[in-house]
Amino acid sequence: MSSAKRSGVAGVEDTLQNLWETRPVRPRAGRKIAGVSAAIGLRYGIDPILVRVAFVVGALYGGAGLVLYLLGWLLLPKEGDPMPGSAQPTRQPTGTAMAVLLVLLLIPSVFWLTSSRAIIGLALGLGALYLLHRNYGDRTAPPAPTPGPTSAPVVQQDANTWVYPGTTSAAEAPRQTPPSWDPLGVAPFAWDLPEPSEPEEEPAPRRPRRRWITFVTLGVAAFAAGLASVLGAPLEVSLAIALAVLGAGMVVGAFTRGGRGLIGAAIPVGALAVVLAVLPGTGFTGDFGDDEVRAAAPHEVAPHYQRSAGSITLDLRDLRIADGQEVRTGATVGIGAILVHVPSDVDITARCAAELGSVHCLSDSAEGRSVERSVVDQGDNGPGGGHIVLDLTVGTGDVEVVRD
Repeated sequence: MSSAKRSGVAGVEDTLQNLWETRPVRPRAGRKIAGVSAAIGLRYGIDPILVRVAFVVGALYGGAGLVLYLLGWLLLPKEGDPMPGSAQPTRQPTGTAMAVLLVLLLIPSVFWLTSSRAIIGLALGLGALYLLHRNYGDRTAPPAPTPGPTSAPVVQQDANTWVYPGTTSAAEAPRQTPPSWDPLGVAPFAWDLPEPSEPEEEPAPRRPRRRWITFVTLGVAAFAAGLASVLGAPLEVSLAIALAVLGAGMVVGAFTRGGRGLIGAAIPVGALAVVLAVLPGTGFTGDFGDDEVRAAAPHEVAPHYQRSAGSITLDLRDLRIADGQEVRTGATVGIGAILVHVPSDVDITARCAAELGSVHCLSDSAEGRSVERSVVDQGDNGPGGGHIVLDLTVGTGDVEVVRD
């Protein structure tokens, strides 16, 4: 690589590093929502109204403005209370609870970035921020902390400042001047010199915590999950990818004293990924609770019953079916149980399935993950008496068909 290219890459890296270290602070006053536009305006000396207009236009231009605003809310620190003895406000990171909420909002927001117009809008927004900092980064930059003036203690000089050896100050000395008979201090009591003391070890400087690891990892996790979903991955896979990115960030943070806030984000993301992994992919209606059905005639039996969570009980023991007549029905439950009672003199064809749980399909049983059993049972009296066809599926739970 030529020297010009190396210097160009170094210039970009220096600009990005300085952009992160001196990034705008979301003020308390003048904000409309989270203070992102006000922070950018105050930092670079431009009217915040122009920044708000740019965000609105970006939101209408494929949704990129909304994603950029949420990222700014997540990554830009907020204005905190000044330290004691200082009038300069501190830079406080976004709270853990708010950071988790923003990541959860970013995941569906990234879904908007599916068109070329949205991707171009996102690239233009990030490029505009880079050029803005490159050209106006010296405006209202946060001042570097400067140590306060220190001065050595002033000792009052006068005619009598001599102290006896072994004392620390003139005030502790038993006399302010040597005795008149020994002006040169050669008397034995004047030879009592203090014992040399060991030099005090300077405390090791504390390594600063790198909070930027948390914010960068959260942003990368949200972007990776959104990109996976756009490419067609199931939601649980997208969440698993986000969880992997959060885990990598925690590993990096373990060596660099940062990333502690990632623990609060990884717990709900991991729990949601596990729940979605064990639930069936179809059949969710938002219905919860227990559903019990008793039918005495074929027209009273619905073609299908469904619950997202709860139980479904079909009591078909009183069902009267003529010879040669067939009744078909089924049930799907996300989390819960399915129980079907069938008559003793009716032919049964049943399919029982559970993604995680157990099935007891008349004379056949199984339990575990992704279990399925299909049974054809003509009862003790042999063929005849009508025909019932059952199709029963549960995501997490139990399926049972019993003949009474």
